[in-house]
Amino acid sequence: MTLEDCAALSALREDAALSIDPEVELAGPLTRAWVVCADEPGPALGYALGWWVVDELQVLAIGVLPAARGRGFGHYLLEHLLNHTRAAGGRRVILEVASHNTPARRLYESAGFRLFNLRRRYYPNGDDALEMEFVTQG
Repeated sequence: MTLEDCAALSALREDAALSIDPEVELAGPLTRAWVVCADEPGPALGYALGWWVVDELQVLAIGVLPAARGRGFGHYLLEHLLNHTRAAGGRRVILEVASHNTPARRLYESAGFRLFNLRRRYYPNGDDALEMEFVTQG
């Protein structure tokens, strides 16, 4: 992910679930970032951000531009970061998702993520946060 990708994907910052600033995160030593394009080369249509901590990846955000949703780009990004984590010897991938974010929950559950913790009324709107994990190694 580059600063140009961040600019191309800036519309995603309007989504409350994606309020994290990729430009700021790119400077962090723990940050891992990926983008997805329809064609190579082509404009960025979505991104995934995470922090690599010891032997696990903590997903900060996965977002796809509204016009590109429903075409499998989110699934592609998620599979890519799972494969990256496995290849790097990572033990697990963790993330947090709002309980009412049904499309994201379906995506994560279809990839094999399982709920490991519930934070009741975690978000300012009163929604619960679901902490989910994908274990990459026995």
